[in-house]
Amino acid sequence: MNKVTLRELSALGVDPGSKSWDFFALKGNEIILDTSVPTKEIVQEPQKVINLIRSLENLDLMVAPSGFGLPLKDVKDITEKDIFFTLLKFEREDQKKLLGLGEILRLIKAEKTKAVIVPGVKHLPTVPNYRKINKIDMGTADKLCTAVVGIRDQIETYQCKPEDTNFIMVEIGYGFTAVLAIENGQIIDGIGGSNIMGFRACGSLDGELAYLIKKIHKENIYKGGVASIAGFSDLSLKEITLLAENDEQVKIALKAYISSVKKAVFGISSSFSKKEKIKEILLAGRGADLRYLNDRIVKGLSDVAPVRIMKTYSQIAKRAAQGATFIANGLLGGRFKHIINNLKIKQASGSILDNIFIPFDKDKLMSDLD
Repeated sequence: MNKVTLRELSALGVDPGSKSWDFFALKGNEIILDTSVPTKEIVQEPQKVINLIRSLENLDLMVAPSGFGLPLKDVKDITEKDIFFTLLKFEREDQKKLLGLGEILRLIKAEKTKAVIVPGVKHLPTVPNYRKINKIDMGTADKLCTAVVGIRDQIETYQCKPEDTNFIMVEIGYGFTAVLAIENGQIIDGIGGSNIMGFRACGSLDGELAYLIKKIHKENIYKGGVASIAGFSDLSLKEITLLAENDEQVKIALKAYISSVKKAVFGISSSFSKKEKIKEILLAGRGADLRYLNDRIVKGLSDVAPVRIMKTYSQIAKRAAQGATFIANGLLGGRFKHIINNLKIKQASGSILDNIFIPFDKDKLMSDLD
């Protein structure tokens, strides 16, 4: 990446969330874009993403929506195989060019905008290989972006260097929840959203249950969480928590969720070189501000470390979009370069299919993609 001066540096980050797509852009220190568009609208009209990108003049770099991520790569160089690895979703033949994130990446590729795909947690060299065994979802690229916001938060809160930031991140999203371990300003482990119960997602599937289901589809992963247990699949996170005071089934659903998060946090705390390194637990995502959850998570996790809500640097866009912008800025040598260099994003490598020892026909999958 060519360096540009802070005065002229402009960066854009995009977070393709389950509920909304968020866009956040900086020019120097000035916020020049801070908005959110419902995901349903983006799926129906992908051109809205391009229109927002085009609204920014002289954009230096954009961190494009990256899904499961790739080792750092220019969008203009991505292939159809790369798009599959960011999505991990088999498209029906009649929809091959008309499906959500994949279609938008193709549209961005056709633009003149300088854009990159960033890694997911599994691609990072700071995560030991033995922790990657039989794992794919250790945290998607947007979780990496949110962690960047947490690192900036601790730098400013404690007046320290990136290398002195240490925390566990819990991101409570509309559909998924993820937990990451950050030690010395680097991601050392992660439990992705398909492995923890979420408000929509079921979390890790019991092996015997997976056997009984027989054919596992994406919809199996996206359902079975709090909303399904509570019996209110169409309600928002806030609405579900409000029902908990008087609805016993909702209360059970939220207890199951908090238990799942607690187990994940306690489990990932063992990944630190020593427990004393964990300065705090930072909450992010849509559910972080919900009083019902916040009170119970703070109480449940206080044995690990103090809990607080991660700072936000925008009025509208979620932290993942903010972090994506900070990454774009840092890759260009801007004010966040020390955070990004320490994270070793440029040194990311490999495939999300590396270190998988559970038998499946990987060769056939790769040949089908070729």
